[in-house]
Formats: sequence, C-alpha cells, structure tokens
Amino acid sequence: MLEEDNLDDALAPAGIVLAQAGLPEETPAIWLMHSGRALPLQTWAGRWPCARFTSVTDLIGHWGAVHAELRQLLELPQTSATISEEGVPVASLRLEAPFQPTQVFCTIGNYRRQVIEAAVDAGGPADAAKLAAATTQALNQRRRDGSPYVCLTSNDRVGPAVGELALEAEVDTLDWEVEIGAVIGGSGSRLTVPEAEAVIAGYCVVNDLTIRSRIVRPDLPALASDWLQCKGMRGSLPLGPWFVPAWQVPDPSALRLQLSLNGSPMQDDTADDMVFTIPEQLSYLSQHTRLRPGDLLCTGSPAGFGIHHGRFLRPGDTVRASVTGLGEQNTRFVGPRSFPSPSHSNLAASGLTTT
Repeated sequence: MLEEDNLDDALAPAGIVLAQAGLPEETPAIWLMHSGRALPLQTWAGRWPCARFTSVTDLIGHWGAVHAELRQLLELPQTSATISEEGVPVASLRLEAPFQPTQVFCTIGNYRRQVIEAAVDAGGPADAAKLAAATTQALNQRRRDGSPYVCLTSNDRVGPAVGELALEAEVDTLDWEVEIGAVIGGSGSRLTVPEAEAVIAGYCVVNDLTIRSRIVRPDLPALASDWLQCKGMRGSLPLGPWFVPAWQVPDPSALRLQLSLNGSPMQDDTADDMVFTIPEQLSYLSQHTRLRPGDLLCTGSPAGFGIHHGRFLRPGDTVRASVTGLGEQNTRFVGPRSFPSPSHSNLAASGLTTT
C-alpha cells in the first residue's frame, strides 16, 4: 500500500493520473487519482468506452484510438469532483507498476553534469579542472555531431514504485539512477523529432538500478558493457507510481529529478541538463528499431550516483526517487529472500563504469 501522502505539492501531478491498483484482496484495475483520492476508471464505463479497460497496459496498447476520449474525460471538472466526493484515500490502495512495458530501452550518459562528474571521479583531484573542461568540450561536440547511446534491457526488471526489494549477498554494488520514463503510445520507424514527440503517450518516474561491478566483465574486458548482467536483476526497475498523460507535461525539460538515500539528498537536477532531448532520443531509437505502443524509454539520470558518493545500496536502506509532477517512489531494501543470483566477483577497478 502507498504510505500516507505528504509529498511536496511540486511532486504531485497537476491533473488526474492513472494507476494500476486495487484495494486489499481486490483484483488490480485502472484507478484515477487526483489530490490524494482515487476511483476506479470503470466508474465511468457506462458512458465512456475508454473507461472499460481494466489495465493501463491494454489502454496504452490502444492509445491511438482512445487517448482523445480519455483526455476529454480526465479534463472534465465533474470527473475530478466525483473523485473528490466519492473516492477512497490513495493511501488505502495496493499499487502495482502502472503498466508492463513491451520493450525497455535505457539511454546511457545523457546528463552533462553526470558525465563530467564521472570523468573527474576517474582522474585525480589535481586534474579535475582539466578533465571537466575536456569532457565539456567532448559533450559539446557530441551534441553537434553525435547521437544518443541506448541499450535494450528486460521488461522482467519492472517492479512497483512502493515496496521492498530483496538484495542477494553478492549484489554489493547496486546503484541508483532516478530517471524520467517516456511511455510510447504510437508506432513507427525512422521518425523525425516532431513525429517522435507525437508518439509519447505519457511519463512515469523510473529508478534504473544498476549493478556497477557487472557492467564490465572480467573475463571479456574488451567487449565493452554487459547490460544484461548489470541491468537484469528482477525488480531493479521500480516504475511509477503513476502514469501521467503527456498532455499534463508540456515541457519535460523543466522537470526536476531528485533522489535521497535514508533521507540524505544524492541526486538533484533538472532535465534541461540532458545532452539529447527525449524526442531526439526517440527519433534516434526509431532509426534502428520500430517503436510500438507500450515501449518504455528510460531517458538518462543526473549526477550523484552512488559510485560518486562511494556508497552502494544495502539491506536496511530506503530510497525515495521523485520527478516534479510525476510523483515519488519509496523503495526499502531488505536481505535475501528467493531467486538467488549467480556468484560474481567483487567490484574491480576495471568495472567502475557509470551509465
């Protein structure tokens, strides 16, 4: 269940958003959330065909046909009034991830200050200014002449935004990465930037948890990054809590991303630090694979990873990850339970890589 909602107003969505949730012992369904209260979408099923869907996943799968009607329903003053008058507290709901992506893509090294921070950390204090200047120059050239760096990961990673995540004993370098998740509602390949922007159905908060010691494999150091091992752990992609339709986010570059560990701030920056905008990332992605409804793009993470702070996640930790207007996650890390992972070597200097 969601803890009592005492979020800063900036974190709460401005309008009505969707959740995949249910009351205890009830089958999860689509719920509409507004100002701390919620009602099932099917409350409106008698008059609105878009309200007959039972999962956000299916709704997004039919986004092209239903989004105009859904927007009309969500923007009616009567809808928010009904939720306020008849809805239950959001805190009483059992939340799942808002949807199950078809494909999950992750953009690597897409925040300027994070890339500069990693370059400086890899050198020595005496070379910090020189490394920062050189990396800034390289980023400017990449912005002019380069393209995003995107990897494909498993949708089995997806977990709820609120709850516990078990850590096996050998997972001793799990790191955080708060991100904006762009949810695709259309399809197409070789899209222009405006076309790519048009296929975005909405946004979610994502925490792209990464096992740092598994990015570079000791047995194959020359083969670059192993995204399967470092980004494949079950539950390592907390998603949500809400699906926020794109029309509620007129300027994604203005969103502020924050993450705290046990109450201490670790990440805090705005999306205007991105090297490539979200539509630019999607346009690039569509040059190499076809985008489909339900795809999820994790769009990069700002400076302040655990590897920079010299601290990785361990049982007993609590991480809060938030994006303005998209909501906040709360993940508690606990000891081993099940699904044991294969043994891996401890963090090696050659594996200290950031994403």
